[in-house]
Amino acid sequence: MSLKKHPVVCILVTVFALYFCAETVQAARVIIKPRVATSWQSDSNFFKAETVEREVYTYLLQPGIDLGFETAKTNLALSYTLNAYYYDDQDTVPAGEKDANDDDYFGHTALFKARHRLFDRLLIGLDESYMKTRDAADSDDLSNSVDRNKYTINRVSPMLFYDFGEKFTAGLRYRNTETNYSEGTNEDSSEHRGIFDLIYNLTRTESLDLEYQHWERSYDKTTSDYTSDQIALIFRKQFQYAMLEVGGGYHERDFDQAGLDTIDTLAYRVALRFQNPPAPDARPKTWLDLSATMNFNDQGLSDSYYTAHRFSLDMGHIFLEKIKVSVGGYYQNSDYERETGLTPGGATEYRDDDTYYASLSVGYMFTDWLTLSLTAGYEERDSNLQGRDYDNESIMAKLEFSHDLGGR
Repeated sequence: MSLKKHPVVCILVTVFALYFCAETVQAARVIIKPRVATSWQSDSNFFKAETVEREVYTYLLQPGIDLGFETAKTNLALSYTLNAYYYDDQDTVPAGEKDANDDDYFGHTALFKARHRLFDRLLIGLDESYMKTRDAADSDDLSNSVDRNKYTINRVSPMLFYDFGEKFTAGLRYRNTETNYSEGTNEDSSEHRGIFDLIYNLTRTESLDLEYQHWERSYDKTTSDYTSDQIALIFRKQFQYAMLEVGGGYHERDFDQAGLDTIDTLAYRVALRFQNPPAPDARPKTWLDLSATMNFNDQGLSDSYYTAHRFSLDMGHIFLEKIKVSVGGYYQNSDYERETGLTPGGATEYRDDDTYYASLSVGYMFTDWLTLSLTAGYEERDSNLQGRDYDNESIMAKLEFSHDLGGR
């Protein structure tokens, strides 16, 4: 990311640097946490094909580090992970198809978060994430793609929040997302999004957030550019051990290309997060994360947009202080707006997919910094169109090391 192209980011970085220097004389907490993980995974249908399934082993090495700096007014956090992927075919590669190891690559995951209380009532912040990946889900939370094209995605989001007394808070955020595929394997895109929040604090633990988002997404080839407007009312409640979020609103999307009609939908999100010991403890003994969402997908290459209904679950518990057991999964229905094809019965219909995923993980914590786990998963997509179905069985063994070097 060139800071010359992001003057707002330049200003915020300068402000953070000045206050960082000013606060070094004050009491501060420094976090340094190196970590490394290595895993082996077997997928029975690695490329998620309907007919010709191929078993592939995946070997993954992930060295990384977490850095943090905290004072009474400032919080800085930086996390980086190198993801070294190696693939090995276990079946004969069909004629005309590439070997799995042709997809070997070094990926990157870098996350930066900064918050500073500039004045008693003014909070400024900056978030940035950078990923080099083959996982389509990293480009869209509601992705339904099985493509394995390599790409980079960079999101930058400066923000500020101002408190009008104890009851009202106003927030303004800008987010730029740049998605770039390697070797022209797919269309690059650029998104500019503005987000405004007007928050009414009902009590110390309850709030209502009127949120408006406006964004424009442009593609560099044939996919139509579009403009989206979304408004929602969101209720949040913080309990001792849980956080509840319930929100809903309306989303409208207009396309620049002639002949593409405007699409719209009601949108909602419901989320419940529970953990014991309560937040901000980073290592809960019991946890539950349950959510339900309905909305459009954001990245629609070849004008492929759908209304997604997604239900997700992640829950777990640590038994006998050593045995970590978790269950997870999701269900997503993807109801397409334009894509059509022949159904197994021969009729032409709009595409409609149901995707299921479930996993069970059991881990053993040798120490606070070393864990070995085994995870079994099953994924299935059931589509009304021919050629879109698949199922995949996976099993993964993973060894994780993480050690907090502490600080003052």
